Amino acid sequence: MSSDHSIRIQQLSKCYEVYAQPRDRLKQMLLPRLQRWTGQPPQHYFSEFWALKNISFEIGRGEAVGIVGRNGSGKSTLLQLICGTLTPTSGTVETNGRIAALLELGSGFNPEFTGRENVYLNGAILGIQEEQMNAVFDRIVKFADIGDHLDQPVKTYSSGMFVRLAFAVQMHLDPEILIVDEALSVGDQFFQAKCYAAIRSMMDNGTTVLFVSHSAATVKALCPRAVLLSHGELIVDGPASKVLDRYFVLGSMEANASQSAPAQQDRVAISDPAADSLAAQPAAQGFASALQPPFERRVSHRVGTGHARFEECRVMADGEEAVIVETGATLRVQALLHVLEDCAQEGEVGLVVSTTEGVELFAINSFFHGGRIPPMKAGEKHILEFEFLSPLSSGARYRIDLGYRMPVQGEYVDKVFSAAGFSVVNQGDRIIPLLFDVPGKITIV
Repeated sequence: MSSDHSIRIQQLSKCYEVYAQPRDRLKQMLLPRLQRWTGQPPQHYFSEFWALKNISFEIGRGEAVGIVGRNGSGKSTLLQLICGTLTPTSGTVETNGRIAALLELGSGFNPEFTGRENVYLNGAILGIQEEQMNAVFDRIVKFADIGDHLDQPVKTYSSGMFVRLAFAVQMHLDPEILIVDEALSVGDQFFQAKCYAAIRSMMDNGTTVLFVSHSAATVKALCPRAVLLSHGELIVDGPASKVLDRYFVLGSMEANASQSAPAQQDRVAISDPAADSLAAQPAAQGFASALQPPFERRVSHRVGTGHARFEECRVMADGEEAVIVETGATLRVQALLHVLEDCAQEGEVGLVVSTTEGVELFAINSFFHGGRIPPMKAGEKHILEFEFLSPLSSGARYRIDLGYRMPVQGEYVDKVFSAAGFSVVNQGDRIIPLLFDVPGKITIV
């Protein structure tokens, strides 16, 4: 392998034998030999699961590459094959340089040993002499910042203390290849920031970095390049922003396919309502005919008095229902509200756009727009429509929460979490590094 490359992977595959019952494993050990001995064709008593299928790519020295994909896509298997903790079924992995890896929380640590003893144990595993470990030990302790726990058995550590010590050891042993598999997600935000700064410093010094994370913003911030895996196959390898767009498009398609597909829905033509008005009753009846069970499966939970109930919600872009939209697109969120009991007072409705983790990003509310929802009678159905220009960047999936309160600023009649969801892709060439695409101007005087 050229000295310009740190990792070269060629036609790499990994297959696992999956046994339906424990006795099938014993059968596989004994019966094929007997069958061959008696001249019969040997049988298999297992099914094959291909965690990776013919993966090929190269990583240059000093390059930072993000590995992305949904759970079960083969990311962790790939990293373990690169580290040498797994043996490939076929294909080859070549590495050039000492590897430091954070693959699993506490991997490489003996739970009965103290933190101090595990520091030296990790160094010995990586071939570091005791004199070299003595030279960097104080820096490891300072970076980990776990205080007196250093001389306690690591089995008493919290998950955060575990990863603090593990990362501190790996980064101070001057690895030529650093592999991080979601381990930093358990640390607090301050330690994460310190780790990312340390990773950038290592990259500046020529360390090759392989980084696995479900945080698109982190991958984009650290890695100019990314590789997308799905069901064990390499889907795309290229600039991180483009790969992450493909990742979320693919993720949305797979998530939708996992639900039963709704029947063809009636399209409802709705004029632009004012912020304080409700859509016409006949349109609401048409919307109601399109109700399908997936709405209730999307909803994570709901609270309220139950006098009225949101029964459907959808995101519209360019007049069509959408689960994938472009940065800067004008979105309309339509929601069907079914009045079950008389709502005799004026009320308010609102929408909150959040990340799937529940971080609230922005809201649109009739109260703050100076509008009121008029009293409604039991049995009525109304369509609410919210329109906004989406400033959200690609690389994440977002959810929509809905709320109806009566009276204004009073108790919730219905509050629905995860009423709908959508992903964003950036079709332009400009990089949007974080969550929002905010226009700005830079002047140098």
